[in-house]
Amino acid sequence: MLKTLCKSWSRRFRGDLPPKSLLKIPRKTTGMITFRGHEFNYLDPLSLYWSWQEIFGDEIYRFPHPTGNPKILDGGANLGLASLYFLSLFPNASITAIEPDPICFNLLSKNLSWATTSSLVLRNCALAGQRGQRKFFPHAGDAGRLDVPLASASTGVEVDCFPLDDFLSEPIDFVKLDLEGAETEVLTSSRLLHCIHHLFIEHHSFTTRPQDLDQALRTLSDSGFRYWIQSQFLPKKPYEILETNEGMDLQVNIFATNQKWNKHN
Repeated sequence: MLKTLCKSWSRRFRGDLPPKSLLKIPRKTTGMITFRGHEFNYLDPLSLYWSWQEIFGDEIYRFPHPTGNPKILDGGANLGLASLYFLSLFPNASITAIEPDPICFNLLSKNLSWATTSSLVLRNCALAGQRGQRKFFPHAGDAGRLDVPLASASTGVEVDCFPLDDFLSEPIDFVKLDLEGAETEVLTSSRLLHCIHHLFIEHHSFTTRPQDLDQALRTLSDSGFRYWIQSQFLPKKPYEILETNEGMDLQVNIFATNQKWNKHN
């Protein structure tokens, strides 16, 4: 199916930094690379390049664990690059990877099909404030989101949604939330954030919605987290020109650690 949409491109690469040849491939071109002996399928070379740079180059998800077998929740797993990183760091990790986009989920399953020695659970659903079905708008493997069309002609798909607390029945060492706008509702609806040790949130602010970064940060503070913020996108001169990126006027990474972890767990 994917090959009928655009040309396919294949590359072999064995380092931890993304190959610059990805930047020469037209956007929305599907392909495959070999990384650490495993085939990895992608939908957009530019998205893969920058995700690879952040995850394997900058190691933004790196965290310590005393025994090397942490429990991890990969919320917004996309094609599985973050889960692949976690498995390279902790081969015996227990990982639950959640991805609502049906096409991305299909490639996620292929990309991690080799991981049979670890406890790996893949869920084709979305994290949200409450259970139910909602419209999800895919975006060719990059930045698909709940409720918000990426263009006037965007066609969404119905996806099953579950609250974060459904995955927090026991303490969990690391939770990644890259939910393209749903992160604040997911955080504020949770009553079990104290079960999380380390939490990474990619926060998105859309011009068509009220800003809610303050709510996310207050929820973290009230739950015992200390956080650090890293800017990913913001307008250079917001008073004069409100630049946007995929409908966003602000995107930040939030790194958080629960200071009450040892008291609760």
